[in-house]
Amino acid sequence: MTIQQANQYFAALPDGFVDPAQLSALLPASVQQVQFVGVAGTAGKTAVARLLAAILHAQEIRAGVYHAGCEPLAARIRVDGKPVDEALLCRAADALAAHEELPLQAAELVAAAYCFGEAGCALAVVELPDAGLAAALPQMPVCAVTAVGPDGVSRSVERLAALAGGVMRKDSICVTAPEQPKAVLSELVVAAGKCGCELVVPDPEDITFLEAEQFASRVDYGGYTVPLAFLGRHAAGNAAMAVELALALCRKGVDISDEAILDGIAAVDNRCSIRVLSQRPLVILDACRTPQQAAALLRVLNMAKVRHMSAIIGLTEEEGAEAFFSALETGLSPEEQKKDKSTMPGMSESPFDKVYLVTPAGVEEQLTRRLTEKAKYHFDAQLCTSLDEAVQLAHANTRRGLLVCGSEAAALEAAELLAKA
Repeated sequence: MTIQQANQYFAALPDGFVDPAQLSALLPASVQQVQFVGVAGTAGKTAVARLLAAILHAQEIRAGVYHAGCEPLAARIRVDGKPVDEALLCRAADALAAHEELPLQAAELVAAAYCFGEAGCALAVVELPDAGLAAALPQMPVCAVTAVGPDGVSRSVERLAALAGGVMRKDSICVTAPEQPKAVLSELVVAAGKCGCELVVPDPEDITFLEAEQFASRVDYGGYTVPLAFLGRHAAGNAAMAVELALALCRKGVDISDEAILDGIAAVDNRCSIRVLSQRPLVILDACRTPQQAAALLRVLNMAKVRHMSAIIGLTEEEGAEAFFSALETGLSPEEQKKDKSTMPGMSESPFDKVYLVTPAGVEEQLTRRLTEKAKYHFDAQLCTSLDEAVQLAHANTRRGLLVCGSEAAALEAAELLAKA
């Protein structure tokens, strides 16, 4: 295959589930030499994976990182901070194509592991939207469960936590997010106890914001003081997790200096969470798609006292949309909204004067029409035929700036469009 054919091959694979034992048989012998760090959870996986990969790069450890997402797979598998060798990914695609078709997430993980093994990586950080796939990887001395919260689908946080706990294994160290809901932490403690895994929880009291205004962030965690490209308390928790993951790897025999931890975190640029493209006018991109992520975004905007913005929203599915809009309006998670009976749809003080709904690539326009009707209960909402139209309307009608959110696809398309403007 060519690299274009390989990217197309992976993009065309269906969703689904597979026995992890089936995947292990597809991995080359070189993968046995790689130590993996699996990252599960519902929010913060990409940020934590990027932060830890940057720390390993600063330590000059040959390491890989795999991100789940909607970009071509060749852009989401990286070795030593650079896109993977295309020839390696093509070989991985050829090897997979010679066997029975796998579901998308499983096939991508196998391809990433194949590339890391053949590239001679000592360590690799992998996002795991399906934590159960971790069992296919041979060595995982350290793992992570990021913030767990409502994903917009009809699953309880207890169930989501139990699923994320599938990343754990005997004698490993699992680092989880600070300030997890009690129900989530209880499930993770049980999962760790059952499999003999040590659970590390960063202490929220060790996180100090030294600067957190006008979209600048400088955070201290337990004496590690760094400027952070990611904004908000949720992001500071991700940085704390990256520090604890690095320290856990040290306990497992990996040499990582304090300087590498500081340099790595400081060097990471933000491409996935509350990314500020400009201050005047204010332009923010955020791939948030769950109610939990929407609430975190609104808290950051409120902290910065932002008002009179326009929002462009490109959701890719209808399930969970009502909870997403409500969280983006109020800054409250679905659980918090149940407790706060004073919040009524459309009655909260919002940073957004106008909201525009757009249809991301691969999504039916009829879905966006239905989403627009849902959004009207919370905002002054309007359907647009394209992202370009929405950006033009937002610039014409806003006093402060614009936000693009709802999906990675919408954020990436907006970044490309705005770069050309």
